[in-house]
Amino acid sequence: MAFLRSASLVPALALPLAVVLAGCQSGAPAAPDMVQRADTAPATLNDAAARSGGCWATDVIPARLERVIEEVEVTPARRDARGRIIEPAVRVQGEHLREAGPAEERLFAVPCPEQMDADFIASLQRALQARGLYSGPAHGVLDAATGDAVRRYQAPQGLDSAILSLDAAQQLGLAAVPRERL
Repeated sequence: MAFLRSASLVPALALPLAVVLAGCQSGAPAAPDMVQRADTAPATLNDAAARSGGCWATDVIPARLERVIEEVEVTPARRDARGRIIEPAVRVQGEHLREAGPAEERLFAVPCPEQMDADFIASLQRALQARGLYSGPAHGVLDAATGDAVRRYQAPQGLDSAILSLDAAQQLGLAAVPRERL
């Protein structure tokens, strides 16, 4: 440990050590990088409540693929001088995937990171458990199993994303539903 007492090494190691130790802190995980805060969301965002401010996310929805089975002629039929088939064509059935819909970047309103504390996430996990979508403990950590359950909840509604949308949070009773203005 004598080498750490050297005046030249302590300042050089202080910042990297602080960064490493900060990554070891317990508590709620950091919000996904794709969550952004804005005073007004872009005009492409459909949720009128989110346009007045709040947080939103973009997520890439992968291209939809469909399986296609096609028959391909490997060798053409052989015919005699009169045009009669002497030997039939050889055909092979092949299978491949084809893009049925393009990849899409979707913009949607989300609960802000300061709302997504351990209590909120535990409530989310309990709400997903009640619907049979999450079987893990309600520990308040936004882990892969919770993200998968969020995806299973949102996919039938047209958002195949593990990022919790504000609409889904409202449907699950986790976020306030704004009143309509008359």
